[in-house]
Amino acid sequence: MAWGTNGFTQVVGALGEMDRLEQRAEDAIANGDPEGAALSIGKAALMAALLAQKEQSQKTRVLYQAAETLFRGQEQGYRALALFERAGGQPPASKGVCQFLSHAVEMVKESQNGLKALEDINNESLRERQQRHIAKTKEWEGLLQGLQLDLSC
Repeated sequence: MAWGTNGFTQVVGALGEMDRLEQRAEDAIANGDPEGAALSIGKAALMAALLAQKEQSQKTRVLYQAAETLFRGQEQGYRALALFERAGGQPPASKGVCQFLSHAVEMVKESQNGLKALEDINNESLRERQQRHIAKTKEWEGLLQGLQLDLSC
């Protein structure tokens, strides 16, 4: 499912699968399953990469590439949480957790830069997707910074 102007709209094919996997990751993390969230968002990143490869429009290709990078950043963040929990869940976090978080920060910033560089997207649904991903990069930027502080990275 993807957000449309009137709520949810059905999206089919690879784009729909990417959106479903993104939602599955959000559901998994909401249920306390960072490993499941990492797996689902990693699959969403693969779908974004496939969409980018098949896309003829340069702007749309860049949009999907930025989505892939965002999803990979989220995947790194979820993997950091999973590793932290497996290690006992007490700060300070291990070097591995901090490296996952550091990579996540880099990827989210890269995605944000790519998304913001896109101008004049004429297609309304693509423009909405761009804005949604920009909002998500801002959310994740703050989340990851907070995690780095909370976990003493």
